[in-house]
Amino acid sequence: MTKIDEALELKVAELVRQTHEAKIPVMVLFEGVAAAGKSRLANELLLALDAKYTHFYATKTPSEEDLRMPFLFPYWKNLPKRGDLTLFFRSWYANLIDYKHHNLKPEIFKDHHLLLTEIKGFEKMLLDDGYRMIKFNVVVDEKKRQEHIQQTKENPLTRWKAQEFEKAIPADIYLDEMTVLMDETKDIAPWHTINYTERGQAVNEMYETLIKELEQALKDKKKKDEKKEVDGQFSEHFETDLFEDTEDEMSKDEYKKLLPELQQRMRELQYALYERKIPMILVYEGMDAAGKGGNIKRVRESLDPTGYEVNAISAPTETELSYHYLWRFATQLPRTGHIEIFDRSWYGRVLVERVEGFASTEEWQRAYEEINDFEKSLTLEGAIVIKFFLVLDKEEQLARFEERQNTPEKQWKITDEDWRNREKWDIYLEASEEMIHKTSKEHAPWVIVPANNKKAARIKALRTIIERCEERLWGVKRY
Repeated sequence: MTKIDEALELKVAELVRQTHEAKIPVMVLFEGVAAAGKSRLANELLLALDAKYTHFYATKTPSEEDLRMPFLFPYWKNLPKRGDLTLFFRSWYANLIDYKHHNLKPEIFKDHHLLLTEIKGFEKMLLDDGYRMIKFNVVVDEKKRQEHIQQTKENPLTRWKAQEFEKAIPADIYLDEMTVLMDETKDIAPWHTINYTERGQAVNEMYETLIKELEQALKDKKKKDEKKEVDGQFSEHFETDLFEDTEDEMSKDEYKKLLPELQQRMRELQYALYERKIPMILVYEGMDAAGKGGNIKRVRESLDPTGYEVNAISAPTETELSYHYLWRFATQLPRTGHIEIFDRSWYGRVLVERVEGFASTEEWQRAYEEINDFEKSLTLEGAIVIKFFLVLDKEEQLARFEERQNTPEKQWKITDEDWRNREKWDIYLEASEEMIHKTSKEHAPWVIVPANNKKAARIKALRTIIERCEERLWGVKRY
């Protein structure tokens, strides 16, 4: 019988301390059939590491409440922050097999290959951001596995565990599915197969793999830091006609007539979305003082507050900066039938972070594709995604800034940062135009809203939401 090599265990512990200090987030996945040895391998690793920055998440068959959230939601929620390590006991792979085997969300996932597309995008996005993903496929001699299951059944204290094994996906089905999944994803992050038939040998093999992976992660981080470049790559003389239409006509009388009618329709549609369990995500971006807050207020004014939430996004906190930039949004998504409104959003990566140099050149350039994939995954899972970009001209912005500054009850709305941003008007225009061109897709197009006239802008947003909801719901009366 092979003994566990203590030197290997200590080496792994030391390397994880180094990845912690280097702020490298590490994800270790354990997949395998029931009773293959996953829990014992995972526990060996947990015992070797410092609990202060080590976490454990076990995937279970989704409950009804779990199914009201996006497929990858539990994994976004349990991402390790930079410098931490999370062990995933079963992962998104086992979750995909559960979805397929139990035919979960059949009205959405008629083709479960869509979930594999989500997984590939998720893994690539994290790896590009510096995460280290180490994937173990644990196998065991079938005779030994059956002996272990029988022993578990015969012990009154562990009989419950044997009952769990019986509820698991049949081993042959799991193995067939995992063979395909591993082959499809091996080029993103490689799989390491470990045979647990002989415990000591398996543990040593796990440690040896971890040592190679973690040493390489430290080398990759050093190279990446040395190459880091911050450049917004803006034109010297930028011109665009995309935002020239800033004015829509709307009289006070027309506004007073339309607003309550449209708001009542919004309330009706909110209930229709809830009944059919369709989530909706509203994104508001635009120039400072364009009226995003007032627009959002009119959208939600007549809604049932138990069915929506507003996320007013400001600069990321220290905690939020320690995760992938999409983490703080992916963990705030609505469950089915609910509405989430983002007052500014993930587009900060390609707007303010690009303009102000908070994101490296490589980070903001790859963000367009990441955002498209992120929004595509939301719509694949049934969400309605509507994105508004409110535009006003420079003169109107100045007038609103001055009004805020000269009106005591509005002074809280104007900051030194607003004036600094105004000085970078052309740069923000260029960043905004590129953002719209690269992220306006059929599944989530941008709606440019002229906002010099606040009333007209509010009516346009309400009408757009109503039209999109009615188009999706069918049969609901259109305006």
